Amino acid sequence: MKHLFGKIIADRLKNGDTIGIGSGTTVEAALAGIHSRITGEGLTIYGVATSYQSAQLAAQAGIMVVDSDSDRTISWAFDGADEVDPAGGLIKGRGAAQLQEKILAARSGGISVLITPEKLVNNLGERMPVPVEVVQSARFLAERELRKLGASEVTLRMAEGKFGPIYTEARNLILDCRFPKIVPELERSIAVIPGVVESGLFFGLTREVLIAREGGVFRRGPNGAETPV
Repeated sequence: MKHLFGKIIADRLKNGDTIGIGSGTTVEAALAGIHSRITGEGLTIYGVATSYQSAQLAAQAGIMVVDSDSDRTISWAFDGADEVDPAGGLIKGRGAAQLQEKILAARSGGISVLITPEKLVNNLGERMPVPVEVVQSARFLAERELRKLGASEVTLRMAEGKFGPIYTEARNLILDCRFPKIVPELERSIAVIPGVVESGLFFGLTREVLIAREGGVFRRGPNGAETPV
């Protein structure tokens, strides 16, 4: 169903746009549609990507990738999510790119969130832990402070296919944290722990939620009602 996002996102392009490009498989599906429109119409599209992989895929799609540290104005942005609650709160970061993803969301004034139905939850944390990115020297301090905030489980994320932990592109560690209850204040409380770089909690950064279902793509309203896009 993710392929349905391709046309929806591509149809929004205007020649000369600078778009924000998130990470994950839904983003890859959208880039396929963008590629078709760029090659078919000869559009010039610039892009700010949240990860090395996204930058590579964007370039392959014909997008002119701009350095993430540039001051270029972003026209609009799209990204996936791991969980989405009824108010548009998000958990992100299974790809360990939550730092750049949150920077992008803030620079863009909010993101269009592209998901499939299994990502919808009544309460954040039902299925996914909250990723917390920390500098290596703060690992144990952060673990203690996260437990003080109510984390029932704090786990260092380990790499697959090699020994040792995962390191983010900024060379930091990821602690995956389970919380019995997640409220917006928790994002701020995590952020002030010394050594914490960023968390995967996103509040107030969702412009819209688009859901790919068997019958097409639907926009989720604030009351939970869905309308076709």
